[in-house]
Amino acid sequence: MCNVETIGLPASDNCLGCSACVAACARGALNLEQDERGFYRPAVDDGLCVGCGACSRACPVVGSPTSRHRPLKTMAAWDKDRGRRLAATSGGMFMLLADAFVRQGGWVCGAVMNEDMIVEHIVSNDIDVIAKMRGSKYVQSRIDAALSDCLDLLKRGERVLFSGTSCQVDAMRRLARGRLSANLMTVDVLCHGAPSPRVWGDYVSYREREAGSKAVSARFRKKDPSWTVFSLEMLFENGDRRSWCTVDDYYLRAFLGDYITQNACHSCPYTGTDRLSDITLADFWGYVSESRADRNTEDGISLVLVNSDAGMGLLKSVDGVHLIDKELGEAVKGNPPLRTVFPANGRSDEFWADYEKGGFDSVLDEYLGPRASSKKHQLSLWFNDHAYFFPGPLRRALVSARGGK
Repeated sequence: MCNVETIGLPASDNCLGCSACVAACARGALNLEQDERGFYRPAVDDGLCVGCGACSRACPVVGSPTSRHRPLKTMAAWDKDRGRRLAATSGGMFMLLADAFVRQGGWVCGAVMNEDMIVEHIVSNDIDVIAKMRGSKYVQSRIDAALSDCLDLLKRGERVLFSGTSCQVDAMRRLARGRLSANLMTVDVLCHGAPSPRVWGDYVSYREREAGSKAVSARFRKKDPSWTVFSLEMLFENGDRRSWCTVDDYYLRAFLGDYITQNACHSCPYTGTDRLSDITLADFWGYVSESRADRNTEDGISLVLVNSDAGMGLLKSVDGVHLIDKELGEAVKGNPPLRTVFPANGRSDEFWADYEKGGFDSVLDEYLGPRASSKKHQLSLWFNDHAYFFPGPLRRALVSARGGK
């Protein structure tokens, strides 16, 4: 194996882990390995590499910029089926879009958690399999095989709906340039950063020791006690089902506290309102309830940014969705990735140094203790959910005065 920088790929700290380079290599000279913090990184076999440059041309970090567009439409949305909505991370828009796309004869690519509790992307046209893609997975996904599978489908003339983080969508679009792009539809998910698979694996082992049983599934965004204050839930082989709230769960605290995100995410090139996908999905944080009929009931609300005519066409084909027109500014105020990056925690290097010395258990008390939300934040959430009580001019003035937060 040789250093990937010698063939024009970025150093590990700048690598997004999107795997475009691996999928682009026709000779199989690149494969994924995990670095010391557990992130997926390309490794090159110099005995197979011929220096053709296909990998660096596909790389979002070193390749030419891809086209981006300001959203055509900003909407709040949710599945009218409350059961499906509650099973989703936010309002259930991914499954509604996937259902519509499969009805049209297409395939869907998204992230699942496999039986080994590893997050990976797969592609399928079976709606029961696609349902496993539903919901956020707060772990860096292994995606190289799925990118190749999607390319094979596109070459056969099949239509593919690809979903992932912005860098993963960029990887897919770069690989499907030219005629293949006509059958590719993309959905990017606003991202807080890619957390370490190593830390996730250690966390799973920690919870398995507590439960005395092997973990068989995990749900990162169970809406308990609510959509805005959620829990991580795990199911074990012995039938035990346990959950831990976002304010005190060790893994969620590490992730949301910006300790375990890969370095490249802290200078993410995809922040801002100009998007590269056909549709952008997210939680509609900061959603203001302007009528009782459209109020936040804590069942989850999706932010939908429609970024292309093709995206608008797919959205119009969706059945059973409640849509509300919104201003882009409201979405920007509540969703940081539309305006800025998430910086690394000031103690992240210290965290990792202690982690290397003593493992997962050694960082729990020092870095990942419980943290309750402030009274100001709680008041702001209450206002968002009950803003329809206030007359329109007063409501708009209050939103403007507090900056939408």
